[in-house]
Amino acid sequence: MRGALALLVAVLLAGCGGDTDGQPVAPPTTPGPPEPRICTDERKRARSFFQAAVPREWDGAPFRFDLFDNFPEIAGADYSAGQLEEVQRLAERIEDQLGYPIIESGDVIPVPENIPAGWDTPTAPAPPYCFQWRKPGQMLGFHLAGLPDGHRGGGALAASPWCGTVAYWVGAGVVPGVNGRTAVVHELFHLLGFKHSIDLALPDGVFMSEQLTRGGPAAGYVPTFEDIEALRCVFPASG
Repeated sequence: MRGALALLVAVLLAGCGGDTDGQPVAPPTTPGPPEPRICTDERKRARSFFQAAVPREWDGAPFRFDLFDNFPEIAGADYSAGQLEEVQRLAERIEDQLGYPIIESGDVIPVPENIPAGWDTPTAPAPPYCFQWRKPGQMLGFHLAGLPDGHRGGGALAASPWCGTVAYWVGAGVVPGVNGRTAVVHELFHLLGFKHSIDLALPDGVFMSEQLTRGGPAAGYVPTFEDIEALRCVFPASG
């Protein structure tokens, strides 16, 4: 009986964290939060990415993303509102991680009356005169009169970093889906001075993650912790 009792005590002790030497076993550790990025020359490279206007204009105030009210009926009545929701989701993610805002969702605004003819042609989604209708501290999205070359499939968007604009095509031939809906996140990072993870030969720009570069059928284009940490280097809180 005493032998059986001793065996039971030994089993209970082993189940409470003892090892074969009678010493306590340390509880399993959980990984801590990722370390903040150590900045190098990200700001310089972002500003040099096709002479990106947005990093050059940073003064500590968040950039407002507005959409021109020129999207066709085929896009759907809620398309513009859905795009602004994606921008707001990204804005909140950035502020939550960095502790300060860099971008913010704006509104659907009228197309300026004095805008030059041909401003929305597919061959010139962001012509040099875009500075006549994009204000400093603003990023703009607008619909094109045709599909831009080289942007087909799950979405048809083209970013022009030198102008701070995103050109859309949501007409026939565009496949709907999560990549098409979240592609604006990918394009906004271009405006912020980022290049694709595969653009190894391009000297300027900050690398995006593979996830933000290619998107995916489940989550679409979603920035990683490192993508947003790199924003801290390009857009420091002090401006």
